[in-house]
Amino acid sequence: MTLSAMPSKRDLPVYALLIVAALGSGWLAEQLSPKEQSASRKEPGQIDYYSLNLLRTITDESGRPKHLLYAEKLTHFQDDDHSELDRPVLTIYSEDGPPWVIHGERGTASSKGKEVFLQGPVLVLRDADRNGRTIRAETSNVKIRPDDHYGETEDFVQISSPPDDLSGVGMQVHFGEALKVTILSAVRRKHDVQPSRARREGSHGAKPKSVRNR
Repeated sequence: MTLSAMPSKRDLPVYALLIVAALGSGWLAEQLSPKEQSASRKEPGQIDYYSLNLLRTITDESGRPKHLLYAEKLTHFQDDDHSELDRPVLTIYSEDGPPWVIHGERGTASSKGKEVFLQGPVLVLRDADRNGRTIRAETSNVKIRPDDHYGETEDFVQISSPPDDLSGVGMQVHFGEALKVTILSAVRRKHDVQPSRARREGSHGAKPKSVRNR
């Protein structure tokens, strides 16, 4: 059996440098090596829950409903707290007037529902207001910020609000009492003039009243 000799004093600095280099290499390797994922780390695209026939109402400070979201199915993803929606229906309430009811085939809601993106065909309906005007709009791929009563799309839109029809490409709309609709391009408008009752009676040849001589 052979025993290694003890280092001499002049060799001690060399051994010290080797030890320091080895320790430094070990620390560097540890820093560069991939870390193991902790059990609490969320995996991208991981579903944590889903809900069928969801009905969610958001209210204001006084307890009145601001908007309501219905979906045949909601699937929630925990990586970025977004939800995917099947057959969503978003109702936006107005302070003074009928609500807006927006139907989509599918959609995505961001964290806490601050933004809802309805994909595919979208139908927007509003019952008659105080002036008797109803609104029906058909478009697709609509982004909506319910809290701001705002929606927009870059696609073709057809709006019917008798006696007016409006169409174009791209739309920005502010819902609510002070309705503002902006069509961005290729705007076309058709106004259907309905004859008044007096004019309709005149067209049928109404007879003048007879005057009796005294």
